[in-house]
Amino acid sequence: MMNSALLDIGGLTLCLEGDGSVPVVMALPGMSTFACTDGEPVLHLALDADIEKPECRLLHCFDILEGSSECRFMADAEGTYYYCFDEGELLRIDPRRKGCAECTALDLPEKLRFAIWLAYSMMAVDYGRLPIHSSTVVHDGRAVLCLGESGTGKSTHTRLWLNNIPQCHLLNDDSPILAAMPEGAMVYGSPWSGKTHYYLQERYPVAALLRLEQRPHNVIHRLPTLEAFGAVQPSLPPSMAHDEHTLDALVSFASRIITTTPVYRLGCLPDTDAARLSHSTIYDCDEH
Repeated sequence: MMNSALLDIGGLTLCLEGDGSVPVVMALPGMSTFACTDGEPVLHLALDADIEKPECRLLHCFDILEGSSECRFMADAEGTYYYCFDEGELLRIDPRRKGCAECTALDLPEKLRFAIWLAYSMMAVDYGRLPIHSSTVVHDGRAVLCLGESGTGKSTHTRLWLNNIPQCHLLNDDSPILAAMPEGAMVYGSPWSGKTHYYLQERYPVAALLRLEQRPHNVIHRLPTLEAFGAVQPSLPPSMAHDEHTLDALVSFASRIITTTPVYRLGCLPDTDAARLSHSTIYDCDEH
């Protein structure tokens, strides 16, 4: 009998099916938080599938699992996408089958978690959702997403909010789900939160997106449209920028976000004043 599980991620129901991998997935930290028992699935991922890779062109190659494994993003002549993990391990997404993906058996549980993240990214963008590389803090019922390259201090800055701004909590420290809604951007917790394990099934309207960069002093300003796009796009799933079809979806999504949501650039030190500056700017501006 085939195992199956339903997950509510970003307000979309994902159905996982597979002989042996579904229990492995559900035993991963945080996954059970997003389990649900009802809801019509709009996303489907078949695990433990039998997949053969045709001739493909290489789109992007990158390291995963802290450099211990390699992933190749490819496409065949018909426009079907493949992620190849090591030898013979494949994730297939066919854009002609909206909301459907397949994955072979994978040898590591954390590789399974990452494959689900990739599949979700490629399928959910059609429904106005994408994971975003961010440390996300919530205050006064709204969220601020701290963006930036690895090592720029995203987690440090949100921790400064937690320590110095009353009534804050962390939603997710690595990859929450950003949603482009007609009324404005929303952000959801997710099963992907890096090493900090903040797996919260919560959602909030987005007060602002905040691009961080290290500076010898603290300075913040709101970005005009073109700069706002340049601040947000690099934090969206990077492999999607390497093919025309997925890039179009990425650009459309980012454009919808920046037309409804303020984007700021914060040059900062890792200190309390930086947290107070970003908080007062975002929330005071929002009140006027």
